Amino acid sequence: MIFLAPLQGYTDFIFRNVYSRHYKGIDIAISPFISMSPGKAGILHIAKDVLPTNNFTMAIIPQLMGNNAEQFISMAQILGEWGYEQLNWNLGCPVPHSTRKKRGCGLMPYPELVREILEHVIPRISQRLSVKTRLGLNNMDEIYKLIPVLNDFSLENIIIHPRIGIQMYEGEIHHEVLKSCLPLFKHEIIYNGDIKTADDFLAIKKEYPSVQKWMIGRGIFYNPLLPSLIKGNQWPDAEKNNEAFLNFLLDLYNEMKINKNEEQVVYKVKDLWKLFSMRYTDSEKVFDQISHASSTDEIIRLTRKIVAEEKIIESCK
Repeated sequence: MIFLAPLQGYTDFIFRNVYSRHYKGIDIAISPFISMSPGKAGILHIAKDVLPTNNFTMAIIPQLMGNNAEQFISMAQILGEWGYEQLNWNLGCPVPHSTRKKRGCGLMPYPELVREILEHVIPRISQRLSVKTRLGLNNMDEIYKLIPVLNDFSLENIIIHPRIGIQMYEGEIHHEVLKSCLPLFKHEIIYNGDIKTADDFLAIKKEYPSVQKWMIGRGIFYNPLLPSLIKGNQWPDAEKNNEAFLNFLLDLYNEMKINKNEEQVVYKVKDLWKLFSMRYTDSEKVFDQISHASSTDEIIRLTRKIVAEEKIIESCK
């Protein structure tokens, strides 16, 4: 089973819906985190991404981030009314603005606070709950202190990115530490981190023979075919690959234009191309072209030019 990672600002409902029209292989998505908010008025504003009317092609699990048990319960009740039977709690976001407030990965150094929140939340929500976390915020000792806390609760699964928070998304993946943790967990583990190519997946799968579920984030932007390839489907030829990618991008731009104004679309597309450009051998050149665009018409012209002319890296051909 393959999960789509919750990339804040990237894997929103527009991306998920369009992706599902053009590519296969993702079984379920974890939504980018929703900051906990008191009351229905708050959630209607901040949870637009998981409104059922905005999600009709890909199954999703809403992800909540925060440390207020009562707000968690309040939001869970509303999400239950919307039909969601499972939630995910973010204990992995490494962004300093969040961690300083004991949110996301910032909760990992405080296992007893995690316990207190779970003790209040789990008996009072109707949904199954999973957790997404890391090996720690500041050091890898933190995961060993958190595991006994998580083991005391009935959780659906644990999604783990094997870095610590202060690494953000760069640097060494700590496979040996994660492998030492796996026998300590009572829950099913889902692996998340640096699956960017089919070869990456095969190598990581070999490291974790007991893991059966996987989460992919940035890799899906480098190569949208990746989940399908992991599941054993064949590569299309280069021409069909390029044609599919172009049609996907043009559809994505069109959906953005429906939901955003011109300025917002231009800004958003440039941000997305920070990741899309990584499928090309000269990624800096590709991103530079898009980054200077001033209109959606210019972005469309440049997109057609890039897809037709730029060389794709070997793993994305």
